[in-house]
Amino acid sequence: MKRSLLFFALVMASYGAVQAQVTTSSMTGVVTQTNGIKTTGATIKAVHVPSGTVYSSSSNEAGRFSLPGMRVGGPYRVEVTYVGQNPVVYENVYLQLGRDLELNPVFGESATVIDEVTVTRTKKGQNLKTGASTSISNRQLQTLPTISRGLNDFTRLTPQADIKGDALSIGGMNNRFNQLTIDGAVSNDVFGLSSGGTNGASTGVSPISLDAIEEMTVQIAPFDVRAGGFAGGGISAVTRSGTNKPQASVYYFTRNQNLTGKTPYSLISGDQERKKLDNFSEKQYGVRVGGPIIKDKLFFFLNYEKTENNTPLGFAPGVDGSKFTVAELEQIANRAKALGYDAGSFLDQESSNKSDKIFTRFDYNINEKHKLSARYSYVKGTATDLSRSQTALTFSNGAILRESTTNSAVLELNSRFSNTLSNNLVIGYTKVSEPRSAPGNPFPRVTLQLGDRNVNLGTEPFSTVNQLDQDVFTLTDNLTVYKGNHRFTFGTHNEFYKMYNGFIGSAFGNYTFSNSPATDINPATGKSYTAIENFDRGLASSFQYNYSNTDDPRQGADFKAMQLGFYIQDDYQLATNFKLTGGIRVDIPMYLTDPMENTDFNNSILAKRYDVMTNRMPQTTFMWSPRLGFNWDIRGDRSAILRGGLGIFTSRFPFVWSAGAYTQSGALLGGNQLNAGSGNAPNIKFIADPNAQPKSNQEVKPSGNISVLDKNLRLPQIARTSLGFDYRLPWDIQGTAEFMYSKNLSSFKFTDLNMKDPIGQLEGADNRLLYGATNAEKRVLPNYTQVIYINNVNQGYSWSATAQLSKSFASGFFGSLAYTYTESKDLFSGSSSQNQSNFFRTATVNGSNSVTLGHNPFSTGSRIIGFASYTKEYLGHLGTTLSLVYNGQSGARFSYLITGDPGRYSAGSASDQFSLMYIPRDKSEIRFVQNGDQTPDDQWNAFNQFIEANPYLKNRRGKYAERNGDKAPFSHRFDLKILQDVFTNIGNTKNKIQISLDIMNVGALINKKWGEQYSGGGSFWDNSFRAIAFDSFVKDTKIPQYKLGDLNKNNPYFVSDIPSRWSAQIGIRYIFN
Repeated sequence: MKRSLLFFALVMASYGAVQAQVTTSSMTGVVTQTNGIKTTGATIKAVHVPSGTVYSSSSNEAGRFSLPGMRVGGPYRVEVTYVGQNPVVYENVYLQLGRDLELNPVFGESATVIDEVTVTRTKKGQNLKTGASTSISNRQLQTLPTISRGLNDFTRLTPQADIKGDALSIGGMNNRFNQLTIDGAVSNDVFGLSSGGTNGASTGVSPISLDAIEEMTVQIAPFDVRAGGFAGGGISAVTRSGTNKPQASVYYFTRNQNLTGKTPYSLISGDQERKKLDNFSEKQYGVRVGGPIIKDKLFFFLNYEKTENNTPLGFAPGVDGSKFTVAELEQIANRAKALGYDAGSFLDQESSNKSDKIFTRFDYNINEKHKLSARYSYVKGTATDLSRSQTALTFSNGAILRESTTNSAVLELNSRFSNTLSNNLVIGYTKVSEPRSAPGNPFPRVTLQLGDRNVNLGTEPFSTVNQLDQDVFTLTDNLTVYKGNHRFTFGTHNEFYKMYNGFIGSAFGNYTFSNSPATDINPATGKSYTAIENFDRGLASSFQYNYSNTDDPRQGADFKAMQLGFYIQDDYQLATNFKLTGGIRVDIPMYLTDPMENTDFNNSILAKRYDVMTNRMPQTTFMWSPRLGFNWDIRGDRSAILRGGLGIFTSRFPFVWSAGAYTQSGALLGGNQLNAGSGNAPNIKFIADPNAQPKSNQEVKPSGNISVLDKNLRLPQIARTSLGFDYRLPWDIQGTAEFMYSKNLSSFKFTDLNMKDPIGQLEGADNRLLYGATNAEKRVLPNYTQVIYINNVNQGYSWSATAQLSKSFASGFFGSLAYTYTESKDLFSGSSSQNQSNFFRTATVNGSNSVTLGHNPFSTGSRIIGFASYTKEYLGHLGTTLSLVYNGQSGARFSYLITGDPGRYSAGSASDQFSLMYIPRDKSEIRFVQNGDQTPDDQWNAFNQFIEANPYLKNRRGKYAERNGDKAPFSHRFDLKILQDVFTNIGNTKNKIQISLDIMNVGALINKKWGEQYSGGGSFWDNSFRAIAFDSFVKDTKIPQYKLGDLNKNNPYFVSDIPSRWSAQIGIRYIFN
């Protein structure tokens, strides 16, 4: 069947194939006489003035015309002629990416010239979108503030977007469910390893230079079936092209510690002084040049850009709000040195990245009917990745060394065979190579749990063996037929993948050292052993080690897959003021390689009980996506437009999850996992030699973790509906109200099939389920650890409501202000690239096999996004632009968890412990044990005071905390950009020198108490706050006993150091015209 489908796809492609996301613009409309009679045979000719590119057509029997496949931007000159009539001429027409511009020429008695037409500004031109989307123009790209010069500084303008770190969530959906295309070719990380979601994001590098982009659009609910591959948002960018006029620009941007603010006000106490960051440097410089090779015929564009950044880390021990002391860290470093390992520095730490980008594009106007473009992109990035927070610190030799190289090529052909038939063909190929390693000598990973704090040293566990190679070929094309008031589209979108992922985590060993329970007393101090003391004596609480069972010590997943897509659509202009779009799309994912067979597991009771096999991938599934959208111009003058629709959207399944089935079959890799058990004294011997870690003592060879996929597993799919109302207010202000609701049709559930049923419950008010203490008591198959099974569920939803005002391009001004509220819930958020982590790192009461619906990290709450820009030229040779962006939003969601694992359902390591906290009604519902100098009564009083001061916890007394139930405070941030232009006349050309100043979080520059940004919780592993730590059970009972964690000044959130400082960047640019 797979061969038949592949053959069918190639046959369809020969007729006209697919376009996943749009790369061009178009014009459409109806030509009439003054008496309303439709005009058949009128000639419409549009000329892209900068390049001389000509597009022409004639009106059909319904008076309708269409000009597809047009260059984005402008200006265009459009002339409409008819025998015996004076022409209708439109000057300075501008087109937006992916939007139809509707022009309805009316022949009169005298010549008609209409000036300045865009899709958003005048009554003469209006876009015909149906669902929620945001267009980002070239002017916005040039004038709005940015320091990173990355895509997220502009995708954030989308009201329904939310950015945390480098992860972009749209519409309350997982960041891995977005799609990015550049010139129609897939450019996001289809493997799904990086939270940034784009090729090169692992090294902090944007997939393309900002100077190479002409325009962008973000689609959330496009009821056009050509758009696919996402359940969150579809981000499309088109690149610059050369014109008849040679143009060039050279630029340089820089920032350092003198252009960054001091320590945030809330992170200092007593007589501490606010400090600058240590010396650092960020530089970005490049050149772009474009022009004609043959006037009106052949054009080129070239861009080169280089970046060099190094950024110091905040929260240095002893200052900056850090909860670590220099003395305890020196003690840890000295112990590591005694074991023959240099852990690196814990004081002066930095992250860094470098990149080189080369982009070339050629555009060829073969004739009026056929236009060809070709582009090539090379991006190379390297990065040293290290992070530090109030409660988490990693020694510098525990950092990650990342590298990413992307080569991408795209060929696009736009053809208009006749007035009734056109075609768009896009062929793309992308190759990505991403090796990952670590500094320093190999050493087991060591995590010391110091109450609510974590210290890490040794080789980063996921960098021991880690290599990713991707080859992605895309074939995209649309065949469009125009008939009367109908526009029929027949298309196919096909992607072919070759993947290699070599990944063995914790290949040097991974140990966790915890504070001992109250029963394990250090005779020298008379108190229980601390985690540091346990490290000194070499006794760990948990241990994990993975290794290859083959002759290749770097054994990885090597597989091929493809996804075919076919669709048909009718755009029907039902009336002059009502457009209906209906279509159906089918996506067909297929795995072309089966994993290695593990007969031991396949013959087990688990495999038979759940009908799973290690050497079986999901069967070929047809993912149907019908969609229906409308656009109703209520008054006929585009002053009031109602639009919306309903449809199904299918996203990709991140290959990083399915790759687990190849690498974690229990045959390729082996594993050993030991756990002292909750409440027990540490008893696992630490072995410092990374090459002498103990393997599983099982006699059978298959062991370790297993990942299996349901044989009927489907791609992520949602049903989404959107309803929007656009209203033209006085002073040409556009008002918009938008509501969107998405329901999960096939989301994901992660289950550990190897986990035995619970053996009982805890005793007392907190009566959560209790699992076995030992591996034999926990595991159905004792020679395996987790057997993670991924299947589909239909639970989960998201919704958003938006109100927006915008004013576009009038007298040098444009601006927008939008408020959005987003709520999103699911079972598993899929925030990790590893199946085991997605299972364990889900906050729960009764273990991850008993997860209930809860808020996910993408549930933004309230968000206000606004921007304004004003440009003024004066004195004949000067121009100034002022631009401001405001982002205000609810704080990040977080969970109240317990340090430790009273229910005993985790794998034992600190990173797997996500037990939600029980909030006691009163003192009788919780037991504390002596904690250093703190008595049980002292701890209860402090804990009770903490609950009373927290509205969320106070309202949930007698209940468990919810997953991501609380939020950090609302935060405000203003970003400012100032551009000063100095115009110079060289001959007949007007060149300019441009000096720029970008200030992010400018409020912190004005007032030291402004602009503070909050992070929820403070845990190293997730957004969580752990107010209490499980210690042990009361003797001969299952009543849990606790110690108090650090209550963080009664706030379960903290101010983020670097984001709360103002930061500026100075730039200089020379533009040749």
